Amino acid sequence: MQSILNTLLMRHTAFVLIAVMSLISFVPKAEASLVPTSMTMASELRAQNLADVQKVLEHKAVKARLSALGYTDEEISGKLSAVSDSELHSLASQLNALDAGGDGIGFVVGLLVIVLLVVVILKLSDKTVTIR
Repeated sequence: MQSILNTLLMRHTAFVLIAVMSLISFVPKAEASLVPTSMTMASELRAQNLADVQKVLEHKAVKARLSALGYTDEEISGKLSAVSDSELHSLASQLNALDAGGDGIGFVVGLLVIVLLVVVILKLSDKTVTIR
């Protein structure tokens, strides 16, 4: 057994193995993975929010008010592109929540409260209203 280990072939094999193992240890480890969907969803969400805000900015009343305040279209688009993702999402959410003419529920509730107060005051003062 000792004679096999001392042969020239074994020595060369050992040197080659040492060289190969040394070279393999210097190769950097490379990893590849898929892009998480949260990153792609973030870019799609920003594009959707930007489209929503642009749609609102195209209304005549909004354009007239912004131009009355002294803003040009270039200034508006420049400021809009500098807005962070969270601020843009917040603005788009608030714009989507707005109703153009209001929902009218506040007016109806206010009217009912006033009528109820008038009826209670008339009942407490023993007054009656007759309509002829």
